[in-house]
Amino acid sequence: MRFAALILALILASCSGDSQTTEPPAPAPTLTSIAESAPPETSTTTTAAVETTTTSTTTTTTLPPNAAPAFALSQVVFGDAAFVVITNWGNDVGTLDGFWLSQGDALQALPEVSLAPGEQALIGLGPVAPPELTGFAAVVDLGIAVGTISPKTGELALHSSTAFDDPSELVAYVAWGQGLHQRSELATTAGLWDGNSVEVFDDAPSISSGVYPAANANDWSADIGG
Repeated sequence: MRFAALILALILASCSGDSQTTEPPAPAPTLTSIAESAPPETSTTTTAAVETTTTSTTTTTTLPPNAAPAFALSQVVFGDAAFVVITNWGNDVGTLDGFWLSQGDALQALPEVSLAPGEQALIGLGPVAPPELTGFAAVVDLGIAVGTISPKTGELALHSSTAFDDPSELVAYVAWGQGLHQRSELATTAGLWDGNSVEVFDDAPSISSGVYPAANANDWSADIGG
């Protein structure tokens, strides 16, 4: 009996003891490594604006204030088939009738040739007839009436009347080369020349000017070619 009670007491003591439950450790948190990407670098290219400056050369031509022709010498060609080109720079039709060409004391009346504004006349001044060139309103052969047109030296004057020594009647003038230029002083007095002469290099076939009024030697230049 006592043995049974002892067994029962042991059983009760075993059941009545504090029971402790051990929970398994929580799993370690998983650390997620997030690689922060730096924002892409922005490359800024600055292009400097290039300024282009266009320089234009303007040639000022003084024309008569009213409707009127304005004749001028534009080209002198040397040699046996020598000729001079006369241009109407004015703003009205004009005729060469009544005008004269001179070289020194040699004088020659011009024919009745009408030139509209911008038109040109080719006047032959050599022993050989001038070439038949296109683009001219008229081609006239006067022969050697004003002497030889030599590249070495010479001059040509355009007069509006037979008052050849009157500066107010002188219309245009050009002198070239080295030598006596008899009407240079008259042209200078008229304000149509600077007293110099156009430089002509060896074998230059002609001299020409593209301005009005061509009152200076620098307004003319020797042409290249033959």
